[in-house]
Amino acid sequence: MKAFRLFKARPKNGLGLISKTRSAYTLIEVLAASAVIGIGMTAAVSLSSTLLIQEELSWRVAVVRNYQENMARLWQLGISAEDITSIMPSANDSPMLNQVVFGTPMLLQTGTVNPSNLGAMQSASVTASVNISLVPTTKRQGSAITFNVYRPKLPVDLRPPAP
Repeated sequence: MKAFRLFKARPKNGLGLISKTRSAYTLIEVLAASAVIGIGMTAAVSLSSTLLIQEELSWRVAVVRNYQENMARLWQLGISAEDITSIMPSANDSPMLNQVVFGTPMLLQTGTVNPSNLGAMQSASVTASVNISLVPTTKRQGSAITFNVYRPKLPVDLRPPAP
């Protein structure tokens, strides 16, 4: 008579040992994976906020540089510094300029120069500062941006006097 087995035998591996199969993660593995994901998410949020601040400040610098370049072009066309101040939009009249520009941009004529024997040229410097405060109600001065511009002295000599 044959004996019946009530229990099935577990499969053995090649060494004759009973193999155990693992079908789940341990608590330590889950916690480690959660920590890595949490650190990654924190870094992503921090990076995105930093990029937004950098974009805002870059935009402000671009607006101030554009304002300076417009002042320089008007001066190179022969308009006096006093007239340029009245032609250019005022920060008091423009909410966007009031938020971006710190103080009043200035064009200061510095005299006559002769660079590389090109002839007599008038020179001027244009200076402006950026508001680096991220709070719209407060102002904080960034470093002043100054550049020099030149125009030929010849058109000034040929221009007839104002009536």
